[in-house]
Parts: sequence; C-alpha cells; structure tokens
Amino acid sequence: MKKEYYSYIMMLGHLCADISAFAMMAMLPFLVSYTGLSYTSVSFLVFLMSLVNAVTQPFFGAMADKKNRMWLMSLGVFLSGCGVSVIGWLDNYYLMMAAVVISSLGGAIYHPDAGRMANYVAGKTKGKGVSNFSFGGNLSGFVGPSLTVFGISVFGLHGTLILAVPALIMSVWLLILTPKFKQFAEEGQKEISNAVSRGQNDDWGGFLRLAGIAMVRSAAMFSLTTFIPLFWLSELQQTEEVSGMITTLIAISGAAATLIGGRIADRVGFNKVILVGMLAAVPSMAIMAYTRSVTLSAIMLVLASLALYLTYSPTVVLGQKLVPNHIGFASGITMGLASSAGGIVSPILGRIGDNSGMGVVLWIMVGISVLAAISLCLMPQDPDRRKKKNAAAV
Repeated sequence: MKKEYYSYIMMLGHLCADISAFAMMAMLPFLVSYTGLSYTSVSFLVFLMSLVNAVTQPFFGAMADKKNRMWLMSLGVFLSGCGVSVIGWLDNYYLMMAAVVISSLGGAIYHPDAGRMANYVAGKTKGKGVSNFSFGGNLSGFVGPSLTVFGISVFGLHGTLILAVPALIMSVWLLILTPKFKQFAEEGQKEISNAVSRGQNDDWGGFLRLAGIAMVRSAAMFSLTTFIPLFWLSELQQTEEVSGMITTLIAISGAAATLIGGRIADRVGFNKVILVGMLAAVPSMAIMAYTRSVTLSAIMLVLASLALYLTYSPTVVLGQKLVPNHIGFASGITMGLASSAGGIVSPILGRIGDNSGMGVVLWIMVGISVLAAISLCLMPQDPDRRKKKNAAAV
C-alpha cells in the first residue's frame, strides 16, 4: 500500500478515538431524562472530558517528538472507547466522572502521535492529508450519536456498551500496523533533522497567537455540540431521541467542511480559509439564537457547523508549519489544548442554562463567535507564503 494511503487508516483511527466525545454529548439529554441530573451536572462531564484532554495532550505531544511510541495510538483508541461505554452502567456520578477521565486520557494519548503520522504520510499536500485525518474525527460526530441513540433506545442506558465495539476492533488493527508506523515516524524525523541542520526555525510567537485563536473558536464549536441538543430539548420542544441525534447534523456538516477545508487551503492559503470560516459563523449563530422555527434552526445549524469546521484542518496544519521542529507538540496543542479548551466553558453555560434557560445560552454562544472573529487580528502569517514573498522581493 502506498504511503499516502495510510492517511485513510489514520482517518479511521481518528473516527474511533473521537466517538467518545460526540457520544458523550449525545448522552446528555438521556442522562437528564433518565437519571435526573441537572444541566450543570451533565455539562460538568463535558467540562471534565475537555479539561483532562486539554491538560494532558500537549504532554503526550512533547513525548511523541522525543521518542517513537506508535503503540500508544492503539492504547489511546482502546481507552477512549471503553471508558465512555460504561457510563450507562454507572449509578454513581463520581464513577461517571472517572469513566470520563479514562476516556479523555485515551483521546489525549492518541491524537499527538496520530496527528504527527498524518503529517508524515501526507507528502507535499499537508492540507489534504490532515483533512483526511480530521474528517475521521468529524465523522465520529455521526457515528457516536447514532450508536449512542441506537444502543440506549434498544437496551436502555446499558446500551452505551455498544461504544466499545469499534474501539476494540480499531485498537487491534493499529497495534498490528505499529511496525509500519514506526518506519514512517523515523523517516519523518530524519527529514526534520535535515531541515534543522539547514536552519529551519520555529515561530513560537506566531504559534501562540494561533493557539489563542483556536481556543476561542473551540469555545464556539464545543458550545454548539454540547448545548444545541439541550436547546432543542427545552426550547424547541423536541424529543430526547431527536435532540440527541441533532449532533449528527453538526457532525455531517462539520465532516464535509473538514474534508474540503484543507484541500482548499492547499490552493488558496490556510489563513484565508480560517478567516472566511470564522466570519461566516457569526450571522448563522445569531439567526439560530433568534428563531424558534425547527426548520430554520436546522438550516442555520448546518451553516454554522460548515463555517466553524472549515477552519479546523487549516489551523492544525498552520500550527505544524509554524513549529516544524515540534510537530507532535503542535498537534497536541491545536488538536488538544486549543480544541478542547472550549469545553471548559461548559459548566458556566450549563449553570446559566439551569437559571435562565437555553435561549440565553444561545445568545452567549453568539457573543463567543463574535469574539472568535475579532481574534483574527492576531492571525500569524503562513511561513511558506512569507518565504515566497521574501524570495520574490529579492
């Protein structure tokens, strides 16, 4: 199999690793209805998943840059899926928290090495390669809620155990392919060493600015996937099943945007795609907060998802290009700390939802999307385009 085809294996691995996050969000309406947990309590589970992921993923990213431990991808997928699969069997809220921590650690273990591998096997079309990889993560937004709603609808809350199946299958496959991944990692690190000897430098200032932008965008994305199901349940008066499955609409739209985002960025530039996506999200979010029409709300949800997820792959690749000597760490930040940091606002918005209703939460989400658009003034320049301009000037 050609080297670039392994990006599709990384895509499937990303799919299985991220099922847990979207499944957790789809569970929220069921946990509220079946167990009587408050919006604050279920939102805290999302917060905990995000916090653990955000704090630990950069650490695993730094580890990935120092030594090749490709078997960690297999372990990460296993923990991610199996941790969340037992939540429906737990009556104790603290045990639910423990299961969420285990699942989140699995995701944090998987992403840095997998993101680094996606870069290595992509060749010159980094945007396309990382888009393929990211597409798997977004596709899990369809698979995770679908499996969750199916399992709970048929077996009750115990049906969450079905989430362990794809994780077990994928973890075994990744373990079998570990020697091949190690070979690609060694080749990639050799290329980096040669580039360093030729004077390749890291732009940490630009990278930190990009990470800040990604954090604000993440707050908008996480709020969308976490609170839209609860908004549909409470404000639009939809059933738990419909409210839980609405995350699939976000996921399908986001997956499509992610798949094309990197490909477009390879042609027109990563900065331009990020700019267009974040600006387009604002009016869609505002109309969604204003309307109580299910149809119009669904249309705006699709547009907002397309806009926000269009920026994901370009952000990851731009981060890797800004600090090319630390691709694992860059992946850990852009896919971990920055992307998961948005979930940290979940308990705050959950408390507001308990006290003031989900309608107020939606308008706060509009404010977050506006802040994300304003943060674009900090956008660093693409290093490759800067080099081309400097070369042209000479």
